[in-house]
Amino acid sequence: MIRAVAGFVAFYVCWLACVGGAARGLPWLGPLAVAAYVVAHLRTIPWGAARMRHARLLGLAGVVGYAADSVLVLTGVLRFPPQAVLGWPSTAWMVALWVLQAAVLGGVMSWLQSRFGLAAVAGAIGGPLAYLAGERMGAAVLGPTQAVALAVIAAEWALAMPLLVWLDERARLAP
Repeated sequence: MIRAVAGFVAFYVCWLACVGGAARGLPWLGPLAVAAYVVAHLRTIPWGAARMRHARLLGLAGVVGYAADSVLVLTGVLRFPPQAVLGWPSTAWMVALWVLQAAVLGGVMSWLQSRFGLAAVAGAIGGPLAYLAGERMGAAVLGPTQAVALAVIAAEWALAMPLLVWLDERARLAP
């Protein structure tokens, strides 16, 4: 129970470091916080093949997130104000959020394991809410209209969350 609460708190501290840092002109703060979390997280996994598979999962989540959010930026669905930019088309702090999401799948979000339909619903709801919160904090701008952007982001995360759950399960079950 204590580990679950600690994971939940760490997730939100890192999320706030990413989004809040970007909104305040410190876009490097979130990736730094997530990197520290990932190092601590990986230390909880026994040394060897399991840790390497999980590290690859986190790297793959970052690549998937960079590609997915870059498409949003290139199509005008998502923009970043000047103070939030660190990288292009997507930003380093957004990539860090994808890595963070993958890192908590086996802990705080373990209730999604093997529940791909539920993962799609959770992604379709949680994804747009997170991006909307980021916009309200001043770290991102949604467009061409907010409704269109949120619908596209819902579709993105309805696909991304089950994919991340599936990748997490493959990393855990591989020999």
